[in-house]
Amino acid sequence: MRQNYISLLLFTIILSSCKAQNVPLYRADSDLPEWTHYKDLDSDLNDFEGIWKWQSNDSIVIIEFQKIEDVYEEEYNQYEDYLVGEYKFTVGGTVVQNYLSRLDDNTIIGMEHYIASNTILHKGQYPKCADCTYDQRQVFVYFTDLQREYLNSAMVLRYKVEDGVEKRYVVFYSFENSFLPSIDSPNQNRIPYGDYTFIKQ
Repeated sequence: MRQNYISLLLFTIILSSCKAQNVPLYRADSDLPEWTHYKDLDSDLNDFEGIWKWQSNDSIVIIEFQKIEDVYEEEYNQYEDYLVGEYKFTVGGTVVQNYLSRLDDNTIIGMEHYIASNTILHKGQYPKCADCTYDQRQVFVYFTDLQREYLNSAMVLRYKVEDGVEKRYVVFYSFENSFLPSIDSPNQNRIPYGDYTFIKQ
């Protein structure tokens, strides 16, 4: 009986020592061991959840974001929290793109969404934020235009409240050179690169 108790105790100790460590997203490091859980411990992703709208004349972009926790990444044997989103783009009342319903599809997870990532940027990283506080973090997300998947596009998101209005400032850009399928292939997404201010709906 005593030997069974000791064996169980040793097994519990070993199991506890192998337990995955939780690491905040802003400290993500490829040298950390397998089973590390990249966790949004500081709730950096929370401010971006919800529905956001940008409008200029007759062009409207709606983006909906959700925070998803504990996504298992088989390639690295680790778990990660993600900010994922889908979007709708209309011009003059005509729908150019609408992927919002993908957020309701439970078979689409993590980086399979057309807007997704969990990379936390600091004040001094590109794009630099002159009026950010020292500890204010921004979120980098990849962006996919289904008709132009060859483009390496991303958004950097910054959250701010001004006069009681929740805003999301976005820098939308090409983060590295893209290989165009042909000389006539578009080199921008249907939503143009640039700076945007979205309002929380």
